[in-house]
Amino acid sequence: MLRQQGVTLVEVLVTLLILKVGLLTVLAAQLQALRLTTDALQTTTAVALARDILPQLSSFHTATDTALDILPETGMPPCASGCVDGDYRQHLLARWQQQWLTDSGYGLLLAPEFCLQQQAGHIRLQASWQQRSALSLASQHCGGGPGRTGLQVPAME
Repeated sequence: MLRQQGVTLVEVLVTLLILKVGLLTVLAAQLQALRLTTDALQTTTAVALARDILPQLSSFHTATDTALDILPETGMPPCASGCVDGDYRQHLLARWQQQWLTDSGYGLLLAPEFCLQQQAGHIRLQASWQQRSALSLASQHCGGGPGRTGLQVPAME
């Protein structure tokens, strides 16, 4: 009777299969962690941008209710040192919008959309952006929805 020495091919294949399943599980967990980190970074970016503009705009109360229109890509409206409140407000909004649309040290948001409204002296901000994990571009609107993450900052004086 001969005694077996070493391992058989079946044992090697089973070991490789177990190793492969384990490595694929680790890779899937790493990809999920990367997606969640990216979503958290985008939310942090949006909150930082909202915290940047709202206190500045709250000092420019207007008698009428207003909503922010998306500004054309031609650039910011000029505002010299002697500009009036309305011009300076538009200049702030344009600068802030450019920070949403470009990677200016805040991190890039994909397809951002925002609505800034002033009603009865209170400013309210809604924003949404495309999630990195979404397979296709979702319809753009200020609120969140399928494939989009939303942020709503309540009215503040």
